[in-house]
Amino acid sequence: MPMLPPDPRLLSALSRNIRSECPDCRGSLAVMRVIGGRGGSQYWTQRCVRCGGIHLDIVDANTPAPGHDHRPAA
Repeated sequence: MPMLPPDPRLLSALSRNIRSECPDCRGSLAVMRVIGGRGGSQYWTQRCVRCGGIHLDIVDANTPAPGHDHRPAA
């Protein structure tokens, strides 16, 4: 079964705090795995499609995304 692209309306506010560019080469980052952590935090493992670097972002659920209005997706 082919994998469908994610619906942007359903992405959590946490995902908007995740980097989208590699800090080393500015290449695009592909999400490899998202793991739930304590207190609602998420651990995002990403790989750069240009240099192959692996990056880990830890996102705190209690920190709202910039400009997020806290309303659920329509």
